[in-house]
Amino acid sequence: MLWSVAAASLAAGLLIGLTGVGGVLLVPALTEFAALPVERAIAASMFGFLFAGVLAAFVHLRRTRLAPRGVVMLCASAAAGALLGAATLDWLPVRAVRSFIALLALASGLHALLVRHAPGSRHGVPPAGVLGVLGLVVGYGSAISGTGGPVMLIPLLLALQTPVAAAVALGIAAQLPIVLTATIVNALAARIDFALGGMLGALLVAGTLAGTWLAPRLSGRGLTVAVALTLVGVGLWYGYAAPPAPAR
Repeated sequence: MLWSVAAASLAAGLLIGLTGVGGVLLVPALTEFAALPVERAIAASMFGFLFAGVLAAFVHLRRTRLAPRGVVMLCASAAAGALLGAATLDWLPVRAVRSFIALLALASGLHALLVRHAPGSRHGVPPAGVLGVLGLVVGYGSAISGTGGPVMLIPLLLALQTPVAAAVALGIAAQLPIVLTATIVNALAARIDFALGGMLGALLVAGTLAGTWLAPRLSGRGLTVAVALTLVGVGLWYGYAAPPAPAR
């Protein structure tokens, strides 16, 4: 059981460092291999994402030049959405939310693989107002489904034809306020196993270091294909391994 969770954590960290997407593996791994209730799996995962998120954000935001106003708008609205989502975690049909995210990731990944040119080759980053709306939606959906943010935000940005490197950087930037806000609410609700979350965080950081080392060694198209294949895999896994809704 512990080895399975550790392997999933390392794989998730590698994918976070490489593509921004990967944290979605943790909640299914914890519920299936460790038999944790879904709300506690979500809380431990969010706490673990804090460590890897800081590292990934530092690396990717240094490589990608983004307008500060848009990043601030995205992060502020993502925090607000995460606060609302974490506060209503026990009320909502988690299975339906997870199914929606699975379909979104799968469709976006397939689109990125099938288009002739890399997504975003002729478009830039959406304006700050659009990023604000996306942040609110993604923050809310992430907090109630146990994802860090990129698995929802990156497909939406790719659908808007944002350059893939910018989409990854924005997804990772949005992750920090989401996981911080959700972790504070989860801690107040006594949902977090801090020992488990700390172990997850250490493993995620190790994997993220490997992923961030590999990412700049890929070409633009190579990074697009890596993101697309990750989204397809995550969509299939997330839909198949969706845990039951929390007990009322």
